[in-house]
Amino acid sequence: MTNEELTLYIANQIKKMREFRNMNQQDLAERLNITKQAVSRYENGQRKANQDVLFELSHIFGCSINDFFPKNEANTKQIETIAAHIDDDVTEEEMQEILDFIEFKKRNRK
Repeated sequence: MTNEELTLYIANQIKKMREFRNMNQQDLAERLNITKQAVSRYENGQRKANQDVLFELSHIFGCSINDFFPKNEANTKQIETIAAHIDDDVTEEEMQEILDFIEFKKRNRK
């Protein structure tokens, strides 16, 4: 994966996590103490989120900083296993959202 691809992947993860929590860009900007435009730049890959920003986002979203990065090969096997139990019309993106939700639920167990 190139640096540009990684930047875009992280940007997409930030947007997905924000939307999953029903936040708009202004809400997130206020939590980060930055402008809405800066959030937009993070989400479209025009601005790289450094480790401090990702650390703060992990606190805001209640996730691991690792959730912003691509999964490893072990997760590919997990996707294939889950996919075997779901209809054929689920896209790869939808499958990743399902996996993200499962991880979110696991992290928030009491």
